[in-house]
Amino acid sequence: MVELIVVRHGETIENTMGICQGQTDGTLSQKGKQQNKLLAKELASLPIHKIYSSPLKRALETAKEIHQFHKIALEVRDNLSEWYLGSLQGQKFPNDFDISNLSEEMENTELVKRRLLLLLNEITSIHKNRTILLVSHGLTIKVLISILKNLPLNKINEVKLMENSDYKIFRIETEF
Repeated sequence: MVELIVVRHGETIENTMGICQGQTDGTLSQKGKQQNKLLAKELASLPIHKIYSSPLKRALETAKEIHQFHKIALEVRDNLSEWYLGSLQGQKFPNDFDISNLSEEMENTELVKRRLLLLLNEITSIHKNRTILLVSHGLTIKVLISILKNLPLNKINEVKLMENSDYKIFRIETEF
């Protein structure tokens, strides 16, 4: 069994403006920085054995805030990056944005699922009976939750987007 704590990064300036960040770094807002401090204190008493983070600045800053309370390894993994959303990155999300219907230049749910499964396979094989914390992004976390709840990818829009600086805990009994 592996206990997985899944964290979404703190609020960014781009989040407040409805701008698609995708695989750009984004900038934590003052509120996002404060959210992260509160989240880190809330998670301080949990027995976390390792932290994995997306390399994107907004997630890595969130992970580092949490890491201050734990004398453990923090590892950056590309698997946890947000989706590559092509020419939409840096632009306002269109009103009809649908992650299940993207242009060919963009990363799709199946590609995101593949990279997350690689990480989950590794985590479940080397971290048995441990608590692992993952810091990632809204759309990537939707795919991750779909995997953990064994939902088909065509139901991705039914998975609720996590709030910024929020977390969910999952218990994984099997390898992927």
